[in-house]
Amino acid sequence: MRIGFFGEVMREHRADGRGYGFGGDTLNTALYLHRLSTQHRLNIEVQYFTLLGQDAASNQLAATLAEEGLALRAGRHPAKTLGQYWIDIDAAGERSFRYQRDDSAVRQYFAAEQTSLKQTPLEQALVNGSLDALYLSGISVAILPEPDRQRLYQAAADFVGRGGWLIYDNNFRPLLWQAEAAARWQQKLLPLCQLALLTDSDERLIWQLPDAGPAATPAALVDAALHAGAYTVLLKCGAAPCWIGTAALRLQVEAQQVRQLVDSSGAGDAFAAGFLGRFLTAPDALVAADLVAAAQAGHQLAAAVVQQHGAIIPRELMPQISLQGA
Repeated sequence: MRIGFFGEVMREHRADGRGYGFGGDTLNTALYLHRLSTQHRLNIEVQYFTLLGQDAASNQLAATLAEEGLALRAGRHPAKTLGQYWIDIDAAGERSFRYQRDDSAVRQYFAAEQTSLKQTPLEQALVNGSLDALYLSGISVAILPEPDRQRLYQAAADFVGRGGWLIYDNNFRPLLWQAEAAARWQQKLLPLCQLALLTDSDERLIWQLPDAGPAATPAALVDAALHAGAYTVLLKCGAAPCWIGTAALRLQVEAQQVRQLVDSSGAGDAFAAGFLGRFLTAPDALVAADLVAAAQAGHQLAAAVVQQHGAIIPRELMPQISLQGA
């Protein structure tokens, strides 16, 4: 399985003040999935598509990903750079972010002056058969100007039409776009999704639902995404059980409890990687046991990540998670 991720990478300033690293929702998931693939010798090849600057931070990111062995497919913008974010955590370990991303190079990914050919590297990969799956998030779409969102959507739709898989995470950042825009684009993307990775709190914000009420329950959120056209839906609910839905079944899988929540920054992204490590290597005909095993792997990896600072933990702290049947 060859999977390509598209999105924004930023410099990360950790809450404990110990220097900076790199992060970004799709990068976090891509890197964790790559590590799992290497660790467990999975038949998963991960590629990451973005646009960098030509500055020291961009060079350091490229060197870091090269050391990890993650295939980076990134052009260079002559004037832009990486965005930055600062992590703040409260007494309970829950994170919040402050951003500086106006100069983020990847916002110009589809700009004509950055593309010597008629297609970007991502579009080329989607057309030439070098990818089996594409992973996007709400942030992947939100960072782009409206015409470029349509261009990305069309590339994804054509890819799915040729038999490719789209995997979509609904990560919603109100500072990037309004809920109405996020809802409109998610409604367009869900019918393309082989797998929709949703978070309950983000779903309520996107669809402007109350925290309580019949339309805001996990079961209702899963049903709504399936009705919109997603083939498989995974709803992350923090420390509560996650929900999995298909046309034929509904499942709940208990989260793994942790001794101390240190930093929840990368929890959802790590969960997605653990889930994909099983989901992408399961037989074509997924059964309930496969989906439960995938969710358990997601919970295991997320539990390890939230007990460390930063969205991406050091390689030596990666847990030996269970990927039964992979």
